[in-house]
Amino acid sequence: MNRSLQIRAGLTVVILLLSLWGLLPTFKALSISSAEREAAKTDHVLAAKIADIDAKAIRRGLDLKGGMYLVLEVDQEGMNPSEAEDALARTKEIIYNRIDKFGVSEPEVTTFGSSRIVVKLPGLQDPERAKNLLGKTAKLEFRMVRPATEVQAALEKLDQIFLGDAPVETAVEDTVGSTATEADTAEPEGTEVAAADTAANPFGELDDAFADETDLQPTNAEFLKTHPFSGLLVVQSGARPATPLFVPEENVARVQAMLDDERTAARLRGSEFQMDMEPINFGQGQMLRPLYLVESKAILSGDQLTDATSSSNPERPGQWQVNFSLNSRGARQFAKVTGENVGRFLAISLDGRISSAPVIQGKIPSGSGSISGSFTNAEASDLALLLRAGALPTDVYIAEERTVGPSLGADSIHKGVSAALYGSLMVIVFMLLYYRKSGVITVIALISNIIILMAVLAQFDLVLTLPGIAGIILTVGMAVDANVLINERIREELRKEKTIRASVQSGYANATRTIVDANVTTLIAGVILLWFGTGPIKGFAVTLSIGILTSMFTALVMTRVLMEWTTRNQGRQKLSI
Repeated sequence: MNRSLQIRAGLTVVILLLSLWGLLPTFKALSISSAEREAAKTDHVLAAKIADIDAKAIRRGLDLKGGMYLVLEVDQEGMNPSEAEDALARTKEIIYNRIDKFGVSEPEVTTFGSSRIVVKLPGLQDPERAKNLLGKTAKLEFRMVRPATEVQAALEKLDQIFLGDAPVETAVEDTVGSTATEADTAEPEGTEVAAADTAANPFGELDDAFADETDLQPTNAEFLKTHPFSGLLVVQSGARPATPLFVPEENVARVQAMLDDERTAARLRGSEFQMDMEPINFGQGQMLRPLYLVESKAILSGDQLTDATSSSNPERPGQWQVNFSLNSRGARQFAKVTGENVGRFLAISLDGRISSAPVIQGKIPSGSGSISGSFTNAEASDLALLLRAGALPTDVYIAEERTVGPSLGADSIHKGVSAALYGSLMVIVFMLLYYRKSGVITVIALISNIIILMAVLAQFDLVLTLPGIAGIILTVGMAVDANVLINERIREELRKEKTIRASVQSGYANATRTIVDANVTTLIAGVILLWFGTGPIKGFAVTLSIGILTSMFTALVMTRVLMEWTTRNQGRQKLSI
């Protein structure tokens, strides 16, 4: 065996062994039973082991694995072209960061047109959680609660605004802020910023006329005629130290519509009303949501956060909180504000809803605190993720939504794999019948070609899609075409009565240029599809481009090694071809 043949043989063996090693996690992933995956939901050790295997296996696309497809519309109203382009790019980056930290494998986030973002989430198990995660702006602000003496005047101003208006009707669902969990009892606020469990009610100076309305119900039509805003509220002193005002759950949407009215902001200069993120259960089916009067200008915003993590709430067993830390500038500002406002209430606002409003008990120089509430573990983790990833620069709406079930994905895999197997089987039968023993070498090259191709997908973290399977089938056809060309050139040389070794060498020499030219032109087309294509086109281009390179290797290197090795005996007078 000459030196050149030894090098090619060694290269072939090494590549095949590396390919089989690279596909080992995929084989292990396929061997995991559904019972084991179900058991992993409660066994953290087993879940980590399976997750590690899946991470190294071939990634499957949305059409094979199931999952979610979303088209998000970015609100660009009032923006010039430059601002709109910047908002789209920033939104895409933030959404990708959120998904990446959310833990969804092989997500795909691309822009479509000038105002849309396409999001693909293969294997997603909780679509509703993902939609909440992607759609929220996660705007964190710290606002001072206005003094009690200003509350009555603010209510009167709003009553004057809407006096004489028809009742505000709205069908808009109350989706602002994070998901609320109903509290079993009325508990005071409590975070690291303050501890207000025993703080006195700061609204004792409210006018007696208003304080007498503590039993007022929104159904009092006579009162509503003269008090169109405050008539929708209920006063409950002591339930929340920072405010005695509450909104019955049935009036939340109506009150929010009035607060969103442009006349409200114009009249309440320097202040605004914001509702709590979650209602309080006062018993007997009475769910009331606290309403706070806060300063319209935030003293601190979430863009100065450096980190946010979730943890269990030590003051409320079974509930979770979000711990945050600020950068040096934010810490200095936070220390200054807390030092100058000891005894006042500080509201922590998320997307226009109050998470908590503790009393400032002293200067806080550390630049850290916590956001408490009736959060579950998942809700606290999601909120911390949103705060770390940053707030969206503008509102985002879901324009299109499709969910692909795992059963559909499994059916797609079954049909795609069946098509590939049947097609490959027909090719193998043809090659064996037409080229006899030389056809065996071609079959070995075809199988090796697919193994190497799949190993490249696994090792380079590429995604296999249904169109990608079509690309594999086309690769098989192109690989066969190359081998047919080589075999026919060898036949031609044998007809010239050359020796077997001379015919093999001349056959490969004559076929190489033609094979390279044909494959390179196809590769250029595949690269163009990969560069400009999206979705199914890109999935097809990935496997086609890789398949062209692997088929050239197996046809020009592997089969030549096998052919020269089988014909190394100079005395053989016939070649089964």
